[in-house]
Amino acid sequence: MTGTTILVADDSRTIRVQVRQILTTAGFDVVEAGTGQEALEQIEDQHPSLAIVDINMPDVDGYELCQTLQERGAPWKDIPIVLLTSLNSHALELLGDELGAYLRKPVQPEELLEAVKTNVNRPLVSR
Repeated sequence: MTGTTILVADDSRTIRVQVRQILTTAGFDVVEAGTGQEALEQIEDQHPSLAIVDINMPDVDGYELCQTLQERGAPWKDIPIVLLTSLNSHALELLGDELGAYLRKPVQPEELLEAVKTNVNRPLVSR
């Protein structure tokens, strides 16, 4: 999967390291962001194929990040988003289904890889 870049945006360094290890072992290239603002900058600079986003982040939270991408239009709004959060909410599940996927922390490596592979390979559909 060389050449497929995944953004991991989470304010927890521990989570970013764990997710990076899972993804790089599976052959993905990974860029990281510790805040929502850093995530927006990485998306602009790196053009990832998918973003794994925590909801609770400093400065720009996961909701605002997703909204900003939608407002920017194509190609930014077409980046699949995997919400990876400790929050348990039916509304988040629905949002995750619309954007890509919703996963709860702690996530199992197999579950994460399945969500990533499914969404990296899905056809782009404008939302």
